[in-house]
Amino acid sequence: MFGFAIRRLLQAMIVMLVVALLAFTLFRFVGDPVNQMVGIETSIEEREALRERLGLNDPIPVQFFRFVTDAARFDFGTSYQFRQPVSDLFAKRIPATLELSFMSALFALVVGIPMGIYAGLNRESALSKLFLSVSLVGISLPTFFIGILLIFLFSVTLQWLPSFGRGEVVEVGSWWTTGFLTISGLKALVLPSITLGLYQMTLIM
Repeated sequence: MFGFAIRRLLQAMIVMLVVALLAFTLFRFVGDPVNQMVGIETSIEEREALRERLGLNDPIPVQFFRFVTDAARFDFGTSYQFRQPVSDLFAKRIPATLELSFMSALFALVVGIPMGIYAGLNRESALSKLFLSVSLVGISLPTFFIGILLIFLFSVTLQWLPSFGRGEVVEVGSWWTTGFLTISGLKALVLPSITLGLYQMTLIM
């Protein structure tokens, strides 16, 4: 058990390093970040000074090492678009992310387990075949396409559920917000939770 945990930990570290390398490569080689931070009237000297201050003149391995060590300390720098620390932007979105993750997992378990049990006990029934067909659709179609179909049906055509946003939220404490305590917040969770949970539901089933 201990060896299994160690292997999983090493695999997770390798995956995180690969993801960090991909993110760094995209940031470093897709466009010049200095051009996104200054205007066209900025002089070449000011651009070079900014580049030096950001460490963009350092060798690529040095920049990547600094990128990884800063990320390990949860220091993700400042967003060029929002002009705010990235960690603050993460903190604002964590409540919505955790709520959506919880609801999608709950949907996958609550729906997938009974469907799997029924399909296993009644293999030849029409309802069991319907469940298997639904699972085939859920595991075959791309998640984004399922989301578009659900939005078209329940938001555009029937107008039962919102197509975006969190709805009304309630502040809990100094920085946590939740949509679990409002009707519009719960309605806003339905479509994205089904969209994200459908694939896991089919695997559980």
